[in-house]
Amino acid sequence: MKPGCLVIHGFAGDVYEVLPLAQQLKDAGYAVECPTLEGHGLTRRQLARSKRHDWLGSAEEAYKRLAMRADPIVLIGFSMGGLLAIHLASKYPSEMLITVNTPYQYWDLGQVVRNLRSDFRPHASRYLNSMTRIPVSSMLQFRLLLTETKQIMPKVTCPSVILQTKRDDTVKAISAEHLKRELGSEDCSVYYFPESGHKLLLDVEAEQAIRLIQEQIDQRLTDRAHV
Repeated sequence: MKPGCLVIHGFAGDVYEVLPLAQQLKDAGYAVECPTLEGHGLTRRQLARSKRHDWLGSAEEAYKRLAMRADPIVLIGFSMGGLLAIHLASKYPSEMLITVNTPYQYWDLGQVVRNLRSDFRPHASRYLNSMTRIPVSSMLQFRLLLTETKQIMPKVTCPSVILQTKRDDTVKAISAEHLKRELGSEDCSVYYFPESGHKLLLDVEAEQAIRLIQEQIDQRLTDRAHV
């Protein structure tokens, strides 16, 4: 079987957030699974009906589908998708964990203010849309998932790569250092992207980030083959 990559999108988002990465990995010859999490990509009401266990269930089902046609498996998660990937890495065989703007601490209010000062109209519209689009109950489920994920981070021992942008208003950039410290992996690297916001894979440094991710995966699998 060929190596596989499970690519997981973020909270209240959809596969569009990670599609450029998933497509690049597929074009590079990897088997790829890129699921839509339960309740996501639909309506506000359907998101509210889903719970964190449903989101994790979607990720687990995708892992099992991928495991039927790929080995080894690399786990990649954007934002909350990284939290789900951490859960999978603590439970299932994983060659590598890659997180992209995954929270340990969230909502960087200082960056929000800087964004509003630099270009008020589009940012204000985006923040207002987020507040009206995301149910309070779903935010609570996200917070519970974050708390539960922090407790299992030491169980993750596979090699890990952490990508974090400096202009992220959703996830505090210091989260990357927290993740590096809390994950149980002895092989853990952090890479910062200074010019991008939260959705790195769709932002100005997307090409560099995607290239870095593929290079890290390629190198890991090459090293594995030589062991």
